[in-house]
Amino acid sequence: MRWTCNSFRGILLETDSGNVAVNGGGTLDELEQAYIIDGKAPVAMIVTCEHFHRSRNVNHFCRKHNVQLITTFRCAQHLELDGVRTGQLGSFGRRLFLKLGLGISFIPVRYDSVDPFCFMVHDAKDILGIVPDGRLFSDTLKYLFDCDTVILGNELYVSEYAPAVMKRRLKSICNTRTEINEMFKDFEGEVVYL
Repeated sequence: MRWTCNSFRGILLETDSGNVAVNGGGTLDELEQAYIIDGKAPVAMIVTCEHFHRSRNVNHFCRKHNVQLITTFRCAQHLELDGVRTGQLGSFGRRLFLKLGLGISFIPVRYDSVDPFCFMVHDAKDILGIVPDGRLFSDTLKYLFDCDTVILGNELYVSEYAPAVMKRRLKSICNTRTEINEMFKDFEGEVVYL
């Protein structure tokens, strides 16, 4: 499984069974440039939270290109999905096996959204973990240790000019690089920081 990160920090997964888009956040044109390869739309799009930087224009993109949207029930309730094919998971720990030969497992994280998650994607060769946002803890981290590669976009960044209340909030929903390095010190796969 190959992957690339785009300008709005979404990810395109290229698999033998078809491409999968991870998160929106850009303009419709940016989503099309990032996710439509050789004239082919992805077979699915996974949206990890309802926040604007992850969900912007996913409904328009999925409707226009007939792409199935995969997310949680609660996240879907906050998106305008009329006319969008959806595949929703209601509980964590369940696996959604798509007809295209991939398995997807949602893992909860702490984040300031309604039903935040990171996830693992299983294809015939690899297990890839993707953590776009959210704070990881040891009880959820254990699942990611099954992965060959873990992609992390949840590293804490706090501007020195941020007010104290913002700094406290960000520390509660993100991990520092030191915390992440400690968590993954015994991990035998590859860790990639976005």
